[in-house]
Amino acid sequence: MIEGLERATRVLALFSSDVPEWTVSDVCRELSLPKTTVWEYMQSMTALGLLRRTARGRYRLGWRAFQLGLRARMTSEISGPARVEMAKLVEGYSETVQLVSRYRGEVVYLEKISPRSGVHVNLTQVGERLPANCTAAGKVLLAELPPGEVRKIYADVEMERLTEKSIRSMAALEAELSAVKERGHALDVEETVEGMCCVAAPVSNEYGDVTWALSMSFLEYRLATHGEKYAQAVVDAAQRLCHPAERFRAGH
Repeated sequence: MIEGLERATRVLALFSSDVPEWTVSDVCRELSLPKTTVWEYMQSMTALGLLRRTARGRYRLGWRAFQLGLRARMTSEISGPARVEMAKLVEGYSETVQLVSRYRGEVVYLEKISPRSGVHVNLTQVGERLPANCTAAGKVLLAELPPGEVRKIYADVEMERLTEKSIRSMAALEAELSAVKERGHALDVEETVEGMCCVAAPVSNEYGDVTWALSMSFLEYRLATHGEKYAQAVVDAAQRLCHPAERFRAGH
């Protein structure tokens, strides 16, 4: 991997809705890099439009980062079809629906549609990242990997805990992923947000690779009465998003 590109990507990954501004010193501490190195990178990234410097001498994501994000969304082969299926789910069940992908041990939220009224899940904003081991979508995407690859992901990265119910051990995660593969969907029962549940199902691309997951979030008390209905609706919608060849092989 090109070192400069890898470091620039690490800098960009720090910016989020929770922490939208960073100073050079903050980035140095967070990434354990020399101040002169970080300063040079952030100056270059500002000149390229990836970052912008505020009047207070802090940095935010720049116009080019915004432009690239929009282009990625507009040219995605899944975003358009997914929004159609997501809108149907929201209209039919009045719950929040998300489209998710994975990068190493994290999931990234690509699309999200919330009902006009009801509970809104702030953690799952478009562009945000969450630990894969805590989320239903993350479990779906990890379940498609060989066991050795899952262990490799967490060899260098500690599993994060978002609530007391989050999975933290490899043994527990592997058992959960085996169950996910068996039933064809995953559940998050208060593992990401207390009082909230989520169900997710896999979406494959034209090569048969599970690249995305479709998920629906809802209040925990609805799990007993609505859980199975929600799960089936999400699985059906996810299956419709799969490439036609994959739907044929699945018998749909």
